[in-house]
This record gives sequence, structure tokens and C-alpha cells, in this order.
Amino acid sequence: MIMCKIGMSSIARVIESHKRFLETNHKEHLRPYCNRLKYQPESARAEAIACCFFRVKCDDVEVEEDLAEGKGGVDFRCNSKDGTEFVSEVTCLGTESAASQSTLIDEFPQDGFGGPFTMITPSLLRRVVSKTDQMSGYCCPRILVITCEHWMSDVLVGQAGAELLLTSEPEIVEEPIDSPGYTGNKKDIDSVTDLQHSVFFRLRNGILESCRRSISAILLFSISPDKTSSNVVGLLHPDPAHKFATWPFPSVPFLRVKNWPLVNNKIEKEWAILEPKPDKFYHLGVSYPQS
Repeated sequence: MIMCKIGMSSIARVIESHKRFLETNHKEHLRPYCNRLKYQPESARAEAIACCFFRVKCDDVEVEEDLAEGKGGVDFRCNSKDGTEFVSEVTCLGTESAASQSTLIDEFPQDGFGGPFTMITPSLLRRVVSKTDQMSGYCCPRILVITCEHWMSDVLVGQAGAELLLTSEPEIVEEPIDSPGYTGNKKDIDSVTDLQHSVFFRLRNGILESCRRSISAILLFSISPDKTSSNVVGLLHPDPAHKFATWPFPSVPFLRVKNWPLVNNKIEKEWAILEPKPDKFYHLGVSYPQS
């Protein structure tokens, strides 16, 4: 298991740390955050976890959102000493939404068996689509963070979820036995997709092209049922408006396309590390020096 271990605690500590961060650096954002924590708790927890993650990985993190009426914007701007800069927007896929889409109950079953389920690629795609315009207009890479607290989130937004989000659900096809190219071996079997739920690809007039170029990368956080840690995997856009260099997150596995530009509409996927296992991020609030 690849880990980014920074201590173990409950999500409550992360929230308190995030409150102190806002009070110290962005006081005008503290009250709106506390309101979200009361009325949209999953969304508020997502914000706190993502901010804590970035503050551990980067040298400087600032709140980017403009509270002025009608302005808004993304949530955070992150910088490192070498000049690397990116902005990030954070959203969550609610537990009830994940349960409804997957047909799984939203609480861990007493017998430990959830039964048959469906992946939630359409719901993830809707989350991305809803944020695409908001992430345009920045002269640096843009990262979308999606969190999920469902007890099966390790699967739903883990490695399998990331692969389906990149290319949509595949279908297995086999070369017809009477076709000239049939040889009777595995090369005659392939997987195809209509890209209906693909986050970065679409078909236009029979040609496969990239889309949603305002998003450089996506980070998927699957939050553990006990709320003490998150597993993190990423997806890289093959042709973004601003390319993201993944080095600030060396232990996060990123799914990417090997062969861009594509040849014959064939997508070859690979993980950016040798053994693609989720980065485990423990929920520990970032400490402040005592005054």
C-alpha cells in the first residue's frame, strides 16, 4: 500500500484545523464555512479535507473564492517554492446520491455484504460538468477534487471508478469468427466504448476529440467509513488548457492516456506509478505555532 502518512485523527480535528486556518488567514470566510458545516456538512467536510491535503503537500495555500456578490470562483490557490502554481475547486458526491446511483444502502450493512451494485460514473460526470465553466479563465493548471463518504467509496471513486470515468463503461467485442481477420486468439477480443460518460473525451462526426479542457486533473478522495483517512487517486487530462505536473503529489497514482494524440480512435491507459494503489491521506489537522 502506498501511503502519505501524516498522522491519524478523526475528521473533527481536520475541521477544527480548517477553522483556525480561515480565522487566521481568511477571516471573512469563517462564518460562511460554519454555515456550510451546519447545513451542508458533507460539502464542508470535503472542503476541510482538501485544504488540509493541499497544505501538507504545498508550501502555500490561499482561499481563492471571492465572496463579493456574483464573483465566486474556485476554492483554493496553491503554490510551491519552485514556482509551481495551481487552483482547485472542491465538490462532494453526497452519500445519498452515491447510494441511489449504485443501488447500495448508504450505511455499512450489518452482515458486511452490500449485494450487487452499479458504478456511479454518470453521477461523477455530472459533478464534473457542473464545475467545468467555473474552472475556466485561470492562467495556471486547475484541479477538481471530488470526495465521497459512502462506505463503498474505495470502489466507487477508487481505481475502478477512475478508469470508468476516463473512458466510460466498456463493452467487450470479439472479431466475428467468419471475418478475414479472425485468428482464434485473444487479439481478436477488444473493448469498445461509446464515451457517453467519459470525462475528457467525446465523439464528434465520428472523430474522437478531447473536451472539458478547463480541468487539468481530477483528484478522487474516497473517505473511510470511520472518517479517519482518505484514499486518493487522480486522472490527468490528455490535452488540457494548462498541463498539470504531478510532482507535488508524488505518492498519488494518476491515470493518464499513453498515446496522445490518439491513433485510430484507440485509447491506451496507464497509471503514472508502477503499482497503482491509492495514496492514503490520514485526517490530521495542520498545526499552528503557539503564540
